[in-house]
Amino acid sequence: MKRGEPKPSSTALAAGERRKFVRATLVGSALVSPKNGGRASTAVLDNVNKIGAGLHMKERLTPNERVTVSLAFLDSDRVEQQEKLEGTVAWIKPWEKKGFLIGVVWDELVTKEQNRWLYYYLEETLKASV
Repeated sequence: MKRGEPKPSSTALAAGERRKFVRATLVGSALVSPKNGGRASTAVLDNVNKIGAGLHMKERLTPNERVTVSLAFLDSDRVEQQEKLEGTVAWIKPWEKKGFLIGVVWDELVTKEQNRWLYYYLEETLKASV
């Protein structure tokens, strides 16, 4: 950036940051639990990356609603492993007559230490797509 040029807005920086994280297709069941104590609902996970996920579900959530998303993975011994990620609903759109498309942004970046199964899935999937 040159002297005298305006600094990029934080929104532009956030958009640029998001583009660093390629989405991986991951279709599977998820459980979405509102943090306000509302009833948990099943959803279908469509895609995921280190900063968030896209899902679809019948129930409507609201933008900025805090949620926990639970995902299940099978390990190499075919034993189910569960991950719970905290996040915020970033956007919601009606989806045909089937429900809603929902974007969730994780509270923390997915890391090997915090989200072992999702981290390895993303690493392996993105390596294979290069």
